[in-house]
Amino acid sequence: MRPTLFLALTAGVLLVPPGAAPRSWAGQPKPVDDLALVPADALGFVHIRAAELWKSDLLSGVRNIFEQAGPKALSTLDAQFVPKPSTFNRLTAFALLNPETKEPLPVVVLRFSAPFDPNAIVQAYLPNPDKYVLAGKTIWTSRESPVDLYFPDRQHIVIAPTPAFTVYMKHALPKSGGLSSGLKLAASGTRPMVASVSLANLPLDELKRNLTDIPPEALPLFKARHLTAALAIGADLKLDITAGYGTAAEAQDAEKAVKQLAELLRQELRKAKAEVEASFFQPTKGPRPLEALPEAIGLVFALGAMNYADGLLANPGAWIKRVDTELTATLTLPKELVTGASQLFTAVLGLALPAVQKVREAATRVTSQNNLKQIALAIYDYESAYGHLPHDIVDKNGKPLLSWRVQILPFLEQENLYRQFNLNEPWDSPTNQKAAATVVKVFTSPQTDTPPGMTHYKAFVGPGTVFERGKKIRFADVTDGTSNTILVIEAGDPVPWAKPEDIPFDPKKPLPKLAMPGVEEMVNVAMVDGSVRAINMKKLAEKTLKALITRNGGEIVDFDR
Repeated sequence: MRPTLFLALTAGVLLVPPGAAPRSWAGQPKPVDDLALVPADALGFVHIRAAELWKSDLLSGVRNIFEQAGPKALSTLDAQFVPKPSTFNRLTAFALLNPETKEPLPVVVLRFSAPFDPNAIVQAYLPNPDKYVLAGKTIWTSRESPVDLYFPDRQHIVIAPTPAFTVYMKHALPKSGGLSSGLKLAASGTRPMVASVSLANLPLDELKRNLTDIPPEALPLFKARHLTAALAIGADLKLDITAGYGTAAEAQDAEKAVKQLAELLRQELRKAKAEVEASFFQPTKGPRPLEALPEAIGLVFALGAMNYADGLLANPGAWIKRVDTELTATLTLPKELVTGASQLFTAVLGLALPAVQKVREAATRVTSQNNLKQIALAIYDYESAYGHLPHDIVDKNGKPLLSWRVQILPFLEQENLYRQFNLNEPWDSPTNQKAAATVVKVFTSPQTDTPPGMTHYKAFVGPGTVFERGKKIRFADVTDGTSNTILVIEAGDPVPWAKPEDIPFDPKKPLPKLAMPGVEEMVNVAMVDGSVRAINMKKLAEKTLKALITRNGGEIVDFDR
């Protein structure tokens, strides 16, 4: 399952109308309780009742805009995916502790309001699916997917990476533990969102070592055994945060600590407020310039926020309550404020989409540039170890068998993958096929849809290039200047990363297509000096680009021409 699918299903919390009430099929067992799948001794969990949130006033603005698409659009959306997005009902995610590495292992449970066909999901979202059995349960997997799937029934999908399933299926499901109170609250159905963390189960050794930097007044708060947050939607929007302690005395100490911290925060607020007032109330001669208006409005808002916060901190007993071993803080917001924010969000969403797209493109470009930096560094390490740049692996007759990308695998922390190749056979031989199909993250471009086992990171191959075939090029041979010569480029259609296939270059012929699907203008390149930059292909003359490709042409390069 690709991450985009999981995100799309999760987005149903905000964007997909709630499904009908759950129904059973004749002969089908009753669906399991999704919360019963969460071990009470897990590190933490979050439970979101998507259908209830969708019906609330909080999402009225989003819901109204979404429904304007019409019944035909909504039914078409259902027809295009499995399970039907409109039947997305609840999401529960939790984390287990890996007993060996002491790292958290994520598990996600999706509940749908109507039965689905598990086989259809496997065939749709797991390329070349396979399966394995753990504790008598069948888990579906794919070498090309980062997560596996388990179907406890026909209304739930459990999603997790293989290591998480390995631990989870062998893990008992105790009814009591650090998450018991949070799970009980979530099961009551009175809160559309509940999240809980078992602080006693978290590896907090590093935090404990740093407790000397925390104000002494706050230390009792860190004795909490669990922390639970729950959202309630009524006349107002309420967020309850409950900390559970081992004894009533610890809870009482924590309550005193909150009150002491409240007074300390009030003192800091007074200092900040004095600075704001000194800036805002300073005498002025006549009206201030118009460009000062945003700052003035911000200062007034800051003063109001500080006064509001001071009012809360002045009486912590109004929002902090202690019952036996639990301490609860309740924060209240007028529902109209949240509803107005929701409606404002939908109003500006259309205007923001182009900007969001530009931010996304910039983010993926940065990730791709980081891939290029790692590839360039690996090439540098290879040259340092062998005295020349990597080159395609050839047979005794000079016929290319494997790409130079295979050569640098040990320098990309892929030594085990490198050892799986038979360097005396072609990349697609029966011996090498499995290794060649492996997805290597650093060879996978985030800017476009790269098929598994393929790459867009290539070199120019031809006369005068850094990867000229038949020659062992050294960095010292790049006489045009390492900052003016292209080492690796992210361009063109994808090729198998293990295949000795790159971009052919002939200085006397036009350059081949370099733009990637969906990325028409900006092309990322790693220069020989290890720097990475984005080149605007529509502004750069082909003559200049050819000069950047050759290592010893003697050209003077101007990136602006």
